[in-house]
Amino acid sequence: MKIIISILFNALILYAITFFLPWITADWWLKLFFVWWVVLWMLNFFVKPFLKLFWLPFIIFTFWLFILVINGIILFLLEKIILILNIEWVSFSINWLNFVIAVAIFTIFNTIYNTFIKK
Repeated sequence: MKIIISILFNALILYAITFFLPWITADWWLKLFFVWWVVLWMLNFFVKPFLKLFWLPFIIFTFWLFILVINGIILFLLEKIILILNIEWVSFSINWLNFVIAVAIFTIFNTIYNTFIKK
């Protein structure tokens, strides 16, 4: 149950980022939100633990700031998977400078959730 709530919270963060940052384009909000939720769940469940394990020395060496890079990889994979799925009613695009801003916002709110709300 905690995993579902965590992924739902992450999808809400992504929804808020695309809603409040106008340079990130996303269409069909509710359907895109559902697709994000499913794809993000799969990425967080299957890919993120391996990324954390593989990059563990860098995470420890940078005092957990390398989590920004891991979250960036997850968001990058999310965007690419949505493009690969090629669902006709879902579009999502972001350029590199805005990607960095979105990753920073995503990481900040994810850290707040994991530190204060999850417990």
